Amino acid sequence: MAYQETSGHRAGTSAHLPDWLNLALAVWLFISPWVLNFGGVVTGAGIPGSTVAMVPAWNAWILGVIVFLIALSAVRQHRSTPEWVNVLLGAWIIIAPWILGFSGLPTAAWDHWATGAAITILGIWGVSLVRR
Repeated sequence: MAYQETSGHRAGTSAHLPDWLNLALAVWLFISPWVLNFGGVVTGAGIPGSTVAMVPAWNAWILGVIVFLIALSAVRQHRSTPEWVNVLLGAWIIIAPWILGFSGLPTAAWDHWATGAAITILGIWGVSLVRR
């Protein structure tokens, strides 16, 4: 099904490629704590006697669901608002390891950095497609 090209609308289903890829990344982000095994409790994360209880996993689960819903919305709408929201969510995913204090957990941190960067780039790509 092709869409009429009008101001603020994207024509064709290929214009939704960034949205579909963000849906896949959202699913990855959600399952990554289990796949990469950072969904457990880590003790002694930099501070003696401290416990970081599943912070990276909860961030991945919550942001995975939110990015999924926003990307699904972007597939159904033809506006730049969901795309910009995914750009912001991707930026949060990138900085979350430092803000939430799990940058010392390499597997969780690198998963967030790589996935967040991809979501951000795809969001920017989606915005550029909407503006054409």
